[in-house]
Amino acid sequence: MTSGLPDYYRGMRPRYGGALIAAGQVEVTASVQTNLAAIYGKGMIYGGAVWLDYNKTQANSRVLLGCEGVAITDLSFYRMLEYKIENPRIMPVTINKFDGINFVYSAGISYGITFEISLILNYFEQHGFTPTVHYRLVYTLI
Repeated sequence: MTSGLPDYYRGMRPRYGGALIAAGQVEVTASVQTNLAAIYGKGMIYGGAVWLDYNKTQANSRVLLGCEGVAITDLSFYRMLEYKIENPRIMPVTINKFDGINFVYSAGISYGITFEISLILNYFEQHGFTPTVHYRLVYTLI
């Protein structure tokens, strides 16, 4: 590819156009699924991440991604680490960082996922704490 971009980006930009960003931070409630971002329309994900402020353990808390009203992933940080789900070409949500000593947790949102109606990014706090969850989702609508 002459643009210098890796081959797996071939055809993405001309078909889908410019990037939009859904980003922010939310103090989530324990034992409740919290919506981080909801995108409506037809489009594609360029990538993203969810990470937590250093707090107590969130090892079994989950990052949930829903597409067209269907939960396409809801694995905990611990499960992603345990099964080495770290390659964005394999799963829609992957583990970026898992540090149970210093309580540093981060999940990546894979690129190339298309949606026709809606895309939802949620977080479920499993441990009874109220951490601040940060998110950044880069996407486009067509």
